[in-house]
Amino acid sequence: MATDGQDRPIGALSVTAPGTVIEQALDHGYSDVRALTLSVAIGKVHGLAVAEEARGRGIASFLLKRAWQVYDQLDYFLLYGSFETDRDLGACYKGCGYAVHAPGEGFLLERINLPFGIHAGPDQCVFTRWRSPR
Repeated sequence: MATDGQDRPIGALSVTAPGTVIEQALDHGYSDVRALTLSVAIGKVHGLAVAEEARGRGIASFLLKRAWQVYDQLDYFLLYGSFETDRDLGACYKGCGYAVHAPGEGFLLERINLPFGIHAGPDQCVFTRWRSPR
């Protein structure tokens, strides 16, 4: 969360376990424990909001970059999320180190040995940031 000088919230970012990935792992025959383990390796950006009066000051960028720092330190492999194409947020995510996929384009999780991927609707753009190999 980001706050102003009076400690009022002006921005928030929510990253949680990737329910879709866990569900797909279960559908592919992974055990409950193995599927749930993915929640400590992959994070899903579910929400990013900045108060209207605080927009244009880099708060969204700060929150996205800070989230990556935290999850990278925790050895997560991936942070991902999506946004509606009419929101035109691609430049923001790219500027924060995320790859932005074309509308409707998903991505595979073979990089972490999962036999499935994340898909987007035609009006959605997916963004991803993978941890570099160590």
